[in-house]
Amino acid sequence: MILKLWQLFRDLPIPFLLLSFSIVCVALPVHSTELTPENFKSSIASGVWLIEHFSPYCGHCRAFAPTWEELAQRNKEGSAEFTGVKLAQVNCAVHGDLCSANNVKGYPQLNVYNNGDFVETFKGARDVERLTEFIKRHAPTPPLPTPPVSETVLEEPNYVADPNPSGSVLVLDESNFQSTIEEGPVFVKFFAPWCGHCKKLAPTWKKLAQSMQHKLTVAEVDCESHKALCKENNIGGFPTLVYIADSSHTEYGGGRKLEQLEEFAEKASNSAGQTREPKSISPDELKNHVSVEKSIYVLLYPSSEPKLPSILRPLFSSLLGSPMVYTIADPPPSMKSHFSIPSTSAWAIVALKDHDYTTPAAVYSTSTSASSLKKDPTEIDLIKTWLLHNRLPTAIELTQDSFQNVMNSPARPLVVLAAVTPNIKDKVQERMEEIGQKWRARTQGSGMLSENGQERPIVFAWMDLGKWKDWMKSMYGIKYEGSLELDDVEVVVTDHKALIYYDIGHAGSPIKLTSSQSVFSVLDGIAQGKISPKNSENFIERVARYLNNKLQSIESYIINHPKHIAFLVLLGFVFVVYAIRRALADEPMDKDYVRVGKGKADRLD
Repeated sequence: MILKLWQLFRDLPIPFLLLSFSIVCVALPVHSTELTPENFKSSIASGVWLIEHFSPYCGHCRAFAPTWEELAQRNKEGSAEFTGVKLAQVNCAVHGDLCSANNVKGYPQLNVYNNGDFVETFKGARDVERLTEFIKRHAPTPPLPTPPVSETVLEEPNYVADPNPSGSVLVLDESNFQSTIEEGPVFVKFFAPWCGHCKKLAPTWKKLAQSMQHKLTVAEVDCESHKALCKENNIGGFPTLVYIADSSHTEYGGGRKLEQLEEFAEKASNSAGQTREPKSISPDELKNHVSVEKSIYVLLYPSSEPKLPSILRPLFSSLLGSPMVYTIADPPPSMKSHFSIPSTSAWAIVALKDHDYTTPAAVYSTSTSASSLKKDPTEIDLIKTWLLHNRLPTAIELTQDSFQNVMNSPARPLVVLAAVTPNIKDKVQERMEEIGQKWRARTQGSGMLSENGQERPIVFAWMDLGKWKDWMKSMYGIKYEGSLELDDVEVVVTDHKALIYYDIGHAGSPIKLTSSQSVFSVLDGIAQGKISPKNSENFIERVARYLNNKLQSIESYIINHPKHIAFLVLLGFVFVVYAIRRALADEPMDKDYVRVGKGKADRLD
């Protein structure tokens, strides 16, 4: 193998080898003050620090080097904007474990730390002006005189007083994205100019901006022109609509008609102020809220952790007030015991559904303190996932407004769906709620189904067959029937995200709404892999979707692994050069020539 490689490179042209050598040579470290695993924590333990995590082999890092050196020079000279801020670097090529511990996702990544605690990662165009403003925002300010207790005011975040003053769509790019979302809630459309669905949505999006004038900022990002910005926001398809508030991103999954978008935007803008801080209640008030509201979350925490509700606020804001979140400081031991919260837990979030105070739907408890939580993005993600997975109701009617939130939920629920007509709707609703309660009791309150080691929520739902008859027939083969008997109601268990469904049990009998055991046996069969699903798409549609998913995967790989692609292109180029050289070497001599020595040929006369 080594001999073959040597022969390969021996035959390569000298200019090509010189070019390769020059590329390696320029990958030299950026000379600046560097921190290592041995001194990182002790160095940043005091004061405000801006840390550049870089790799000397990263082209973006080399391009950014002059800007960083200018910032370092200003900092060294004691520029007023840098007062109290220290700059340093971490070489991720040498200290990869340290960069992983600091949750570095790409290079260069600029993190701010304050007294050892992670504060924020800089996002946006990495020019001197924007970075200087960023540093000024985090620079420590001289302490103000403490006002009398009676005059102390707890201020709300510095949101703009008049969002969307012109009633037009705001165009965002790297230069204004971060500053815009810091000013207040924004409803953003990520699109591509060549996307047909994006073109169709464009006039509706303009009308939405007009209707939300002075209420909510409506914006858009062209992902063809600003690919890096869209990659930072994990955009995987077009158009993607995202509501951003308090640094929390909530992807909109509802309908795209103007009235549906307006309803969501109105709800989001109205709840923005209400969800900035969860409502604090007393332990005695909790039962009353459970009896009145279908679903709620309650945060139980010690008063010694007063910052915890504020730290969790961005996660609660993404719920847009559904369900509502309440907080109880210093809950009595009897309440913690009632909800089976371990004594070792520092705090917990309890999900309560269906007016049931006795059995919680789920409990998230942890021993992580508020200060440690700020530096633990992994647990932050776990909490966000938990909130999204446990927010779905046990039973609900699917309408034009609720369909997307349930069927396209990131929790990927299995939905037990009944097709109803108006004359039997009340009976079906009562029966579905009853089966839902039995299912929760069967699963110790969680309502989850364990499938392949993962927990999936089960939702019991019903749809008006008269309004949705064409859709239900094409998706599940359900036909319109006017029967008044529960036993005749057609029921399917659907995995809408995967576009598959189940309409019979493992014994081949249809699902019967009159028998909860009939429903549960199908759910058990799905979990155990004993029942084969049916497809909501025909063969051609499935092939087209498969190919489309493959193309999207390839595109995503190219965007996320540019170094791999560059290496493969270089390898391909080397192979082509090698193949051409071999082909030329093997080409037969003209018959008028005869080889008389190594590398020489003379003409026969």
